[in-house]
Amino acid sequence: MKWDNFKISLVIFLLLCLSAENTVFAEQGAETKAEATHLLDTIYVTSERLSEYVKNHPQNVVELTQKEIRERNFLEVGEAIGSMPGVDVAQGTNSMGARISIRGGGGSGSVLVLIDGRPINSAQYGGVNLGGIPIDIVKSITVFKPPVPVWLGPGGSAGAINIVTGDFSGNTSKKKDGDKASLKINSGSYGAANITSSYMLHQDSGKLLFTIGAGHKDGKRPNSDSDSGNASFNWQTEGQTGIRYDLNGRYFHSYHGSPGPIDNPTPDARQRYQKGSLDFHINGFTDDMMEYKVKSYMDLTDLYDQSQTGSRSTLDEHRAGISAETTWKPEDGVFALRLGGLAETNRVDHNFSGDHHREKVSFHSQYDRELNKLTATLGLRGDHTNDFGFFPAFNAGLSYALGSNTVVKSSAGYSVEIPSFNQLYQPSHGSIDQVRGNPDLDEEKIYSFNLGMEHKIKKDVVFNASVFRTNTKDIIIYQRGNDLIYRPVNVSRAYKQGVELALKSEWTKSISTELSYIYQDTKNKETGGELSYAPDHSLKITGKFVLPTKTRVETILKAVSRQYSSPNTPQSQKLDGYAVVNMKVIHPVNIKSWPSEVFVHIDNLFDTDYEVHAGYPDDGFSFLAGVNINF
Repeated sequence: MKWDNFKISLVIFLLLCLSAENTVFAEQGAETKAEATHLLDTIYVTSERLSEYVKNHPQNVVELTQKEIRERNFLEVGEAIGSMPGVDVAQGTNSMGARISIRGGGGSGSVLVLIDGRPINSAQYGGVNLGGIPIDIVKSITVFKPPVPVWLGPGGSAGAINIVTGDFSGNTSKKKDGDKASLKINSGSYGAANITSSYMLHQDSGKLLFTIGAGHKDGKRPNSDSDSGNASFNWQTEGQTGIRYDLNGRYFHSYHGSPGPIDNPTPDARQRYQKGSLDFHINGFTDDMMEYKVKSYMDLTDLYDQSQTGSRSTLDEHRAGISAETTWKPEDGVFALRLGGLAETNRVDHNFSGDHHREKVSFHSQYDRELNKLTATLGLRGDHTNDFGFFPAFNAGLSYALGSNTVVKSSAGYSVEIPSFNQLYQPSHGSIDQVRGNPDLDEEKIYSFNLGMEHKIKKDVVFNASVFRTNTKDIIIYQRGNDLIYRPVNVSRAYKQGVELALKSEWTKSISTELSYIYQDTKNKETGGELSYAPDHSLKITGKFVLPTKTRVETILKAVSRQYSSPNTPQSQKLDGYAVVNMKVIHPVNIKSWPSEVFVHIDNLFDTDYEVHAGYPDDGFSFLAGVNINF
C-alpha cells in the first residue's frame, strides 16, 4: 500500500512541475496588481473575494462574517461555529475540547480547524480546544464541507473550518480613529462567571489588538467545575512595498474536573491544561503579479492529569511548522494556479506511553479555470509522514451557472487520515479512566462526493440542496468493552450518504430565518450496523427578530434523531432523539456616552433531558446574563 501511494505521489509531483511550467509561460502578460484581483484570487484577502468564491466555486462553502458574529453576540468561537448550517459543536466529555461534526457526523477522519490558514488540531488527540481562541479576535469563520480543497492541507477528510483573525481590513494607518476598547461581563447558572476585555491600539505603522479573559463555572454534576483564563495579541503592519506582516500570540489555561460518564464516574479526576501559540505571517505581491504567503507557527502544550485511581500523567506537546503558497494568474484572469507546501514537526512526551514524534511534509497544487458560465477546479497534493509514509490526495470539481440565479456544483475527492497519537498510544486529555490506545491501527482511506445546487428564489431568499457520499476503507471506530473502556479498531469498509437542505430568508429588515436539515444513512459493512454518533435526521431552525425598541431576539431549535454511541450498543440503549430550544435577547443601551448592550442567553429553554455523548447528560435549563461595553 505504501509503495502504491508513493507512485501516486510521484505522479502528483510531476503534474505539479508541469503545471508550474505552463503557468509561468502564461504569466508573461501580467502588468499591474489591480488587474490581478479577480474571482479566482485567494479567499484570505477580502471578504468580497470570499463571497465570490462561495458563489461560483464547486466546493460547498459557508461563511460567518464579523458583522454577524457581533450582531448575534456570540460569546465563544464554538457557539459561533455551531450556529452555521450543517455544523454541530458539542462540548468535550472532559470539560475540555469540542466535538465538531459536519453534515451529521459519523463519518471518517476529523474536522480540520485552521487559524488564518494554519492547522491547530492537536497531533496527540486530533481535536481542538476552541476555548483558547477569544471571540474578539475573530474576523470571519468559513466552513468547507467535504470534499475539501487540497490547499487547506491534510487532516480535513470530514470537513475544514478556517478562522480568520484580526480587524485589519482597509488602511492600517487609522490613528485618527482613536484607540478602542471593550469590556464584556456575564454570569449565570451553576456559578458561571466570565469577564473579557480587549484593547485596539492604532499606530502609524499598523494596529495592535490585546485581549484578556477569565471564567469560572461550578457545573451541575460533581467534579464538573472549571476555571480558565486566556490572553492574546494581534499585530499587523504594512510596508511601503505593500507587504503585510502579522504577528499573533495566544495563551490559554484551564484547571477543571473530569466527571466521567454516569455509569463509570470519576469524581476525583482532575486536569490542568495550558497552551501557548505564536504565529508570524507575510503576505504580498511580486513585480510579476504573483501573490505569495509565508506562515510560520509554534504551539506549546502542557497537560497534567490525575486519574480516579490516583495515578498522575503528564504530557508535553511541541509543534512547529512553516507553510508557503503562491498564486499566479494571467492578465485576463480566466485561470489561477495555486502552488504551496507545508513542513511541520510534532513531538509528544507522555510519562505513560513515552516519547513520540511525527514529521510531516506536504505539497499541493490547485488549478482553477473559468469558461463563461463554467468553473472547473483540480487539486493535487502529496503528503509524507515519517511514521506512515507517502499518501496522495486530490480534489476535482465543476460548477455551472444556470442563468443568473442558479448554480449547480459537483466535486469529488480522495484523502488519507492517519491515526492520532491518542488513538495509537495511551490517551490523555482527561480520558485515562475511559479510553485506551491501539498501536496497530492503519490509516483511513476516504473517497468523498458531492452534488449540489444553489438557487436564489428572490433577492434575500436562497435555497441550497446537496447530495453527498463518503466511502471509507479501514475506518477507525471506538468499541466499548465489558470493562467500560473504549478502544479504537479499524473496520474494513464503511460509508455515509445523505441529503442536505438549507434555506436562508430575510423576510423584512426585522425578520430573518435560517433552516438546515440533514438526512444521512451510514453503515458499517462488517457488521451491517450504523456508525456511531450518526443520527439519521438533524434539523436546525434559527429565527432572528428586531423589535421596534431595537431589541434583537434570536431563537434556535435543534432536533436530532436517535443514534448509537458505539458499534456494539444494543438497539435498546441507543441515545434518544431530542429537540432543544435556545434563545437570546440583546438590547442596546448607552452607559454614560459608551454604546453598550445588555443581554440574556438561555440554553435548553424547556429543560429537555438529553445526551449528546453517552453517559454525559446535558445540564438542562441554564442562562447567562451580562453586558458588553464599547469605549
